[in-house]
Amino acid sequence: MTAAKPPLFTPGVVKGLAIGLAVLLMLALNVVPMANNDLWILMKVGELIVDTGKVPQTLLFPFTAVQSNHFNAHEWLVSVIFHEFDRLGGLKSLMWIMGGFAVLQFWLCVRLARRQSGSLGAGLLLATLAMICANYRFVMRPELFALLFLVCLLSVLDLYRSERRATTLLWTVPIAILWANCHGSFLLGPGMAALFAAGEAWTASRQASGEISARLRAGVRAGLPYAIAALAMTAACAVNPAGWSLLAFPFQLQKSDVIRSVIKEWLPTFSPLFTGEPEFKVFVTIGLAAVATLVWLRRHLRATDLLLFLFFAALALERQRHIVWFGFAAMTVCARLIGQVRIAPRREIQLQGGCAAFALVAFAACMVFGNVVGSRIYFAPSNNFNPVLVRELADPAVAGNVFNSYELGGELIYRDWPRLKPSIDSRVDSYGDDYLLFSIQLLSDEKLLNLFLEGNRVSYMLLLSRDFNRGVRSMPSIRANWHIRLTDGDIFLLERNVPLPRVATPG
Repeated sequence: MTAAKPPLFTPGVVKGLAIGLAVLLMLALNVVPMANNDLWILMKVGELIVDTGKVPQTLLFPFTAVQSNHFNAHEWLVSVIFHEFDRLGGLKSLMWIMGGFAVLQFWLCVRLARRQSGSLGAGLLLATLAMICANYRFVMRPELFALLFLVCLLSVLDLYRSERRATTLLWTVPIAILWANCHGSFLLGPGMAALFAAGEAWTASRQASGEISARLRAGVRAGLPYAIAALAMTAACAVNPAGWSLLAFPFQLQKSDVIRSVIKEWLPTFSPLFTGEPEFKVFVTIGLAAVATLVWLRRHLRATDLLLFLFFAALALERQRHIVWFGFAAMTVCARLIGQVRIAPRREIQLQGGCAAFALVAFAACMVFGNVVGSRIYFAPSNNFNPVLVRELADPAVAGNVFNSYELGGELIYRDWPRLKPSIDSRVDSYGDDYLLFSIQLLSDEKLLNLFLEGNRVSYMLLLSRDFNRGVRSMPSIRANWHIRLTDGDIFLLERNVPLPRVATPG
């Protein structure tokens, strides 16, 4: 009599496949060439900070008078970190560092969602969906650190809610300090602690028995630790080079109507320019799934869960860039609700198997179609300079002031400053609304453009096809006095027909 063969897919094999395929999917989604124009300026600013030991106080790089504008250095720590990544590993290593960030973020999410739900399968599935929701903005920029801090803070607040150890909340202070020195979204930290304070106070007062005064005391006892943490985090945010003044920065940025209507990432979520994109459809699908989970398990819904969900949903519905926050908040709310439902061991294995199958299908789709924005390991849509343009601009004879599209200023600074000086770069919050509007107006106003080019002794123009075709291409004076030195159809390098005479430098 022969012994029965063990099943091919044992619980251990299913678990390993679910974890392994999910990690493989994270790498496929995020190990792609760097395509973020902010990265260039961040690395250059980081280089200056390392070399001088000081955080720049002004814009420095442009050739116009705005070079003396105050520089909002709220991302200085990330600038240093990115510069060190570049110095130690070079540009080609950044895509793999990006993959490391993705795996770390995914692990933190799985850890949080598994603890809340009591299920590895649920944790893997929810973390995967959150990462897919965030994928279109999960690029090498300071927001990466903010998302890490977001999940860390959710973990700390949730751990205190379940264990009630006062020392747990002490972790909120270093999170706040790091967040304030890395990204302008730092006020979300104390805001989340305040949401927990309000939610837990409401729940405790509703559950308490006795007179109104007794219920109020119960609510205060439950919410006070979170409220103290929120105040401590707010104070901790002042530990940065700008001090207390940094706390006003997020509000000042929100007031900029120009940035919120011109810069794509700040456009409303339901802007026609965004609703047709794949990332919008991903957000809607995941959002509806989250709402369905809340409706299904509504009897387990607590005030804190509802406040978190509604707050981040409102952010996501207002501006497209806030969608990434919603995915992680929805994950933690849904995980806690699922934790109120007992999952039998057999169902858990099936759930893990489903996660493995989902990750495999998503991985295959990623290989065929690219990630959420169409990027693959060998290609990513970007405004980066191609190798020919890099070599052309590296020519020592190519020097002077450059009128440029704002997206191209960062790489120009990273590679060729101060030999070539831009008119603007992507730090538009420091340039100001008036200067940004002026830069846009120059593209269609021939007389104003010529005054700018002559008055500032501009030798070159470096424009995206979008800006070149806005009006510059058809201007008679530009056609007569300038020529296209190099183009790949996406970026145009224009040069004067007659070079400007060199200005003698004193001494």
